[in-house]
Amino acid sequence: MKDYYKILGVAPKASQAEIKTAYRLLAVKHHPDKNNGDKASEERFKEISESYIILGDVAKRNAYDYTKGYQKNYYGQDPKSDKATPATYLILFKSIKTKVFNAGGRINQEALFKVIDDILTDENVNFLINAQHVNTNSMIIDEIVTSCIFLNDALKARMHTRLLKLADGDPQFITKIAILKNPSTAKPKTQSVETVEEQSISPALLFFIVLVVIIIAVLAI
Repeated sequence: MKDYYKILGVAPKASQAEIKTAYRLLAVKHHPDKNNGDKASEERFKEISESYIILGDVAKRNAYDYTKGYQKNYYGQDPKSDKATPATYLILFKSIKTKVFNAGGRINQEALFKVIDDILTDENVNFLINAQHVNTNSMIIDEIVTSCIFLNDALKARMHTRLLKLADGDPQFITKIAILKNPSTAKPKTQSVETVEEQSISPALLFFIVLVVIIIAVLAI
C-alpha cells in the first residue's frame, strides 16, 4: 500500500487539520486545470486525492495506520466519508487481513475488532449496500470473516451482528458470515480401541469355544 503520509508531506502523528491543510495546498498546486493538462501533474493529483480519501476520514485512517503498524490512540469515528468507493473499503480490509496473517495471528484482538468496527459504521454500511457493488461487497465480507478467525467467540458474535446488516438479506452473504455466529463446533464422538477391547464375549459363544476345544482334545487321544 502507498505511503499516504509521504504523498501529502505530513508525519504519521499529524492532526486532521494538518492533513486537510496539506491536501488543499497540494491539490491546488497539482490540479490539472492549473498545469495545462500535464500528465505528471494529473497523476500526482490523483495520488493526493487518494491519500486524502484515506487520511481525511478518521476511521479509514485508523485502519490504514493499523496496517502500517503505527502505534497510536485511535481517534474514534468520523461521521463524514469523503468520496470513497466500495473499492476503497475493499483495499482497507485486504490490508487489514494481510497485517493479521503476517503477524501469524498474534494480534491484539480488541484493537483488530475496533479497527474493523469503526469502518463498518451504519453510514458506511448503508453506502456499500446502496452502491450495489455485489461482487465487491462479497469480497469485503470474505476479507473481514478471514481476518476475524483470530478473534474470540464473543467478538466474533458481535462482528456477525454487524455483518448481518451489510449482508442485507442476501442468502449467500448470510451463509458466509454464519461461521462467526457459531465458531465452535463439537468434536465427533469416536469409539476408542480400548472400548472395543473391553467388550465382553457372550456366554453362549464362550461355551461353544470351550466345547470345541474339549472335542479336539478327545479326538487327539
